[in-house]
Amino acid sequence: MPSFRQLTSPSLSSTRLILLCAVCFTAFYNLAFFRNSFAIYGATAGGLAFIGSLALFLFAATTLFLSVLCLRYLTKPILIFIVFGAAAANYFMYRFNIVVDTTMLTNVAKTDSREVHDLLTLGLFTQLLLLGVLPSLVILRTRIERQRLGKALWARLKLMVLALVLIILSLSPFTSYYTSFFREHKLLRYYVNPATFLYSSGQFLQLALDTPAPSQRLAVGADAHVPEADISRELIVLVVGEAARADHFGLNGYERNTTPRLANENVINFGDITSCGTATAYSLPCMFSLIPREDFNLDKATMQENLLDVLTHAGVQVLWRDNNSDSKGVADGVAFEDWRSPDINPVCDVECRDIGMLSGLDAYIAAHPSGDLVIVLHQMGNHGPAYYRRYPAEFEVFTPICRSAELNDCTTAQIINAYDNALLYTDYFLSEVIAFLRGYDDSFETALYYMADHGESLGEKGLYLHGLPWLLAPQAQKHVGSFLWFGENFRVDRSKTAAHAQQPASHDNYSHTVLDLLEIQSTVFDPDLSLLER
Repeated sequence: MPSFRQLTSPSLSSTRLILLCAVCFTAFYNLAFFRNSFAIYGATAGGLAFIGSLALFLFAATTLFLSVLCLRYLTKPILIFIVFGAAAANYFMYRFNIVVDTTMLTNVAKTDSREVHDLLTLGLFTQLLLLGVLPSLVILRTRIERQRLGKALWARLKLMVLALVLIILSLSPFTSYYTSFFREHKLLRYYVNPATFLYSSGQFLQLALDTPAPSQRLAVGADAHVPEADISRELIVLVVGEAARADHFGLNGYERNTTPRLANENVINFGDITSCGTATAYSLPCMFSLIPREDFNLDKATMQENLLDVLTHAGVQVLWRDNNSDSKGVADGVAFEDWRSPDINPVCDVECRDIGMLSGLDAYIAAHPSGDLVIVLHQMGNHGPAYYRRYPAEFEVFTPICRSAELNDCTTAQIINAYDNALLYTDYFLSEVIAFLRGYDDSFETALYYMADHGESLGEKGLYLHGLPWLLAPQAQKHVGSFLWFGENFRVDRSKTAAHAQQPASHDNYSHTVLDLLEIQSTVFDPDLSLLER
């Protein structure tokens, strides 16, 4: 009979430990992958057999990967790291049907404690306990049998050959299915765990290590200037929305009037705007970059200046106020204020409200008696999953609502109601920004430019939140709300600009439109990309 020590501290060879971990990863950490695979292929007997082939392929590929990665004394630390990462990835992929790619990890790294609070649920803690802590303790307590180097290498080689054979056996009978899998259902590959999580982690670390300091960035638009003929001062407010999908805006014909106040303002609505990315950490730098989306990547963007730097070169005073996580590096070169604390934001209840960012702006404007002014207000907006926290109680118009961050526990109608209530509050906030700007019509040319960073999935096809790879993401995550409002003295052809607003546009137009609002001349300005008509 085995002793208590043998039961609590099992002894295994490294190859058997790798095989055991590969089985566990395949069976318990790929729930989202198999759920989505079943939704596509599970309707026929052939499809079910293919899913079985996928399981074998996944097991063999994981075994091969771990065989290469887990070397002697590094085996336990590596396996424990993968176990915890895969457990967390499994929870979020299964719960919200998101993928944990490089952009998502960048978003996570730049998420603050307030946003994390919305995600700290009983389900997450349970998952981390069952699939993170307990397996890690088993790995930690397992005694890896010592073998001579030659014998250990031979055993590892045999394991790798076995894995390769299994991969071939899993592929051979289902070549037509695998052709479909790799060509037509690319999104499924992003759910493979822990492969996607590990690959994305490597890409994220490389990006983080390559990020230069602001002083090392390549200058952009250093020739920017306001022409001498422009003697009037501009006061421009740029509101960056959060997770505001276009098809839920009343201005865009949504069945609910989620923008009743804006509907009474003379705004020029842009109904067909495509975002640069599907997550704030990517979209925000892309919006304020002068690099078009097709050529944009975070590595390139961090190595050069952005729109706000160009404004600074032209002598414009820029202030960034943030009620979200942060500017994702966009505002590193300008004045930045964090408005997420009641110490500075006077309008806070369960959380600090966007409307509080208007407080003290009169004093800021008075302190800058000359030159053009740009004020950026970065909203908390419709940040998920706790939409019910994004607005004060008086804006709870659509009921019943989802009062949980565990969106799977709510009906689609409850989720949409909470989301739409948050849009109602954004409508109120934006109308107050317009009212604020009207007070400066006598001394400035005033304008408000609203643009959301990305959209949001609300349960369509089992998808929630945002962050899917751009090429694979649904329109709900890429089609965003946007509009322009002009003060009475702003020199612009409103009718032509309104006609222009009916055409498809994107975040690529954003920086050039802002430069045009301020009449800034520079070699980086492309008038063909501006949405204004003078």
